[in-house]
Amino acid sequence: MKPQPMKTFDNSRLAALLALTTVPTALGIDGLLPAMPAMTVAFGTDQASAQLTLSMFMIGVAVGQLVHGPISDRFGRKPAILGGLFVAMLATVGCALSPSVEALVGFRFLHGIAASTGWLVCRAVVRDRHERADAARVLSVLMVFHSMAPLIGPILGSHLTVAYGWNAMYWFLSCYSAVVLFVFGAVFHETIGEKVLDALRPGPLLRNFAEVSGNVPFWAYTACAAASYGILFSFLGSSSHVIISYFGESETRYGYMFAGCMIGNLSGMLLGARLVGRYGVDALLRWGVSGVTACGLVMAVLAWSAVNHWLAVIGPMFFCMIAFALIFPQAIAGALQPFPHIAGAASSLIGFVQQLVGALTGIVVAALSDGTQTTIANGVLFWALFGLATYWFAVRRYRTV
Repeated sequence: MKPQPMKTFDNSRLAALLALTTVPTALGIDGLLPAMPAMTVAFGTDQASAQLTLSMFMIGVAVGQLVHGPISDRFGRKPAILGGLFVAMLATVGCALSPSVEALVGFRFLHGIAASTGWLVCRAVVRDRHERADAARVLSVLMVFHSMAPLIGPILGSHLTVAYGWNAMYWFLSCYSAVVLFVFGAVFHETIGEKVLDALRPGPLLRNFAEVSGNVPFWAYTACAAASYGILFSFLGSSSHVIISYFGESETRYGYMFAGCMIGNLSGMLLGARLVGRYGVDALLRWGVSGVTACGLVMAVLAWSAVNHWLAVIGPMFFCMIAFALIFPQAIAGALQPFPHIAGAASSLIGFVQQLVGALTGIVVAALSDGTQTTIANGVLFWALFGLATYWFAVRRYRTV
């Protein structure tokens, strides 16, 4: 028997619990950024190799998106999340003990596959329970809780790096995964109404992905979500090297600067959760893509004018993250809306595209970087314009919410 939709906000407790499982992904990125320059020195490598540890994590997350959705459709949301937390716990131990940057890259790939479970299955859990604006509202609340990780993570990571070295954050992540594994196993109740027994068989699996990938509105909304990730990873890919190595700021100061940007993200999530019921998903998505474009233009003009100060990067990015938070939940809700029966598969494909865009953007930004903030600004502006064009020429035509 299919569970009945929950009423409003015992949803806050559900969102908080789900957010705990998404933290390994957030800390696996944001919490480790302050350690990137120190890791480069420790292994005697260069920025591109250090960036590869982040990009391989993201590629692992992308690959994991294609695996965990069908697993959660077949066996349930709870077993999928518990399995991901267990493997993430082991992978981060491997990262902490890595004797070389090559070994670290390999363990980061495994870490990414495991860590991807949280966000992927959480989206499916929300879709199990809610539709349209309700789904976007719960996703926004989930993101509010989730936003605590990138807010606290860089500060925690910077202090752990300064005190104990580049691998201290990996030890923290391993302990965190173990604790959440226990808590989630004890508290969470399964939400899937009916398990899809053939979800992992090649034929049905391919048919599910074909059904999702043949839906034009799905791609319109997914392109907007992917653009938001392109914006984010244009910043993540080189910001620590630019702020610490080029502008000469310390790891701890960078951690607080990054946390300031995440306050913008948190503010945007709170704003979105409050306004989506009044103005609707489409309006918030429109405001979001317009906002990131304006911020991208400001950042680019400052970079092109050689305003070489950390505030020329962090200031526009703060407001960009507010707009980012208006895009992400609305785009996900719109993309998942047509697929209540295969939400896991649909969520997998969204996540794969997003993470792949993020990983490739990080690689390109690092490869093209001249050490200044110009490449970051160019990347943010490119993806902002892409998202704006996608909304006006695709989403408006194929609206689902």
